[in-house]
Amino acid sequence: MLIPTPIGPLWLEVSPEGVRRLEPTLFSRGLEAKGPVAERVRERVLAYFAGERPDFLDIPLDYTGVSPKRVALYERVRLIPYGRTESYGSLARELGLSPRAVGAGMRASPFFLLVPAHRVIHADGRLGGFAGQEGLKAWLLRFEGAWP
Repeated sequence: MLIPTPIGPLWLEVSPEGVRRLEPTLFSRGLEAKGPVAERVRERVLAYFAGERPDFLDIPLDYTGVSPKRVALYERVRLIPYGRTESYGSLARELGLSPRAVGAGMRASPFFLLVPAHRVIHADGRLGGFAGQEGLKAWLLRFEGAWP
């Protein structure tokens, strides 16, 4: 399912376990996502870009093939509230990871917005990477009022 947004379309893929991926893309990448989870994701994404502050926490994610440490990281990052940020270092200390491992996990996340990797920044306020899309990270943080 392609979900139209102000930043371009997002591709949604679901499985019986939950969301397999939600990522910015220009084209469909496979079968159309259908069902209640797909509709709930679509509604919440549209609400997010309408300026509402939807909670994505009840949307199940399909972690098939994802390591337990990465699952723990994604679940922790899901708890960062709208309009707030946390540092790579603080998450690393809390989860027993290196800051680089946190960055690698965020870069590899297939769960755009659902795991709000854009809310993870450097302790000194620098944005850090965003899989080559730092402008998108800045846009999202400004949209949420979390970055100048």
